[in-house]
Amino acid sequence: MREVVLVGGGHTHIQTLRGFARKPPANTKVSVVVDVPSAVYSGMVPGFVAGQYSKDELVIDVYQLAQRANARMVIGRVVRVDPESQKILLENGEEIFYDVASFDIGSTVAGLDVVGVKEYAVPTRPIGQLCHHIEEVIKKVSLGNIQKSIRILVVGGGAGGVELSFTLEKRLGSFDFPADVTMIEKSEELLLDYSKSIRRRILSHLDRRGIEVSLNSEVREVLSDSIILKNGQSLDFDLLIWVTGPWSQEIFKESGFLTDARGFVLTRPTLQFEEYDNLFGVGDCATLSEAPLTPKAGVYAVRQGPYLTYNLYRWLEGSSLKNYHPQGDFLTLLNLGNGRAVGGKWGCSIEGRWVMKLKDHIDRKFVADFS
Repeated sequence: MREVVLVGGGHTHIQTLRGFARKPPANTKVSVVVDVPSAVYSGMVPGFVAGQYSKDELVIDVYQLAQRANARMVIGRVVRVDPESQKILLENGEEIFYDVASFDIGSTVAGLDVVGVKEYAVPTRPIGQLCHHIEEVIKKVSLGNIQKSIRILVVGGGAGGVELSFTLEKRLGSFDFPADVTMIEKSEELLLDYSKSIRRRILSHLDRRGIEVSLNSEVREVLSDSIILKNGQSLDFDLLIWVTGPWSQEIFKESGFLTDARGFVLTRPTLQFEEYDNLFGVGDCATLSEAPLTPKAGVYAVRQGPYLTYNLYRWLEGSSLKNYHPQGDFLTLLNLGNGRAVGGKWGCSIEGRWVMKLKDHIDRKFVADFS
């Protein structure tokens, strides 16, 4: 019997579990190692913040998927991998041996080493904890436990920061509660990886909604109720959202694997680690050596699902593997929180309620496929 170990329950691994449930690999035991037995679908989190979805609607039951695949579920946090002994070490001291293993553990956020961030900011990873913090704020506002306006700072001007700024402003406004939202971005523009057309639409909506933007601004220190920028300016907050872009978890560097500058494990087109044929890395936790600038976006993790599943079957059979090549562009859909969305591809952009309906259809279908 071969031992297949899937570490993490991200967008790629849930597809592999579904594949194993439909066609169990022969003479193989499958184990799934996760810190929590459920996965939050990131594409629907802004809609949850806006009040468009309940929490149950964006959660995928990884435990149920594992049961359907006849896989053993192990709850724990992986801290290191020993590739020579072919074992995975958990924080509680447990060791799990493997013949082949795959990692889909996502990422954390950059800048957690900035003074005060861990104590006073709400990071967007782990995403389940973000949802919990947002629930607590909404509860306090809805119950009238906050009597004044709330000052929200969103640090990070990527897609996540933009969507959270819009959806927080809209959700709190639905209680007739004034929300003062400011975005902080260290670059000279928001959404640097997106087309000028999308940026123009987003900036127009930010202006109309009264959401302020502070560009060329980098946080030097976080205090209990304010941030200090590198230029010395101080900004007060009641809620600080930290969405500064992806950064790797420590496991790959701690294990001595080849990584990029941000600590993401380097993989070949087959999704195998550069140095090891029996280790695979997918989703946000890995960087393709041949396409290192590929964004850490959920759409790529979703596209990798069929490739990883096929390659694990082929590895177990001793056959040749298939190469994955990321697409050059993808359909961007940004939730504005008010029933509208902005979308774009190939340098063009669109917006409207119908765009939000399209996003809602795509997201609901993805989650429903794993119910």
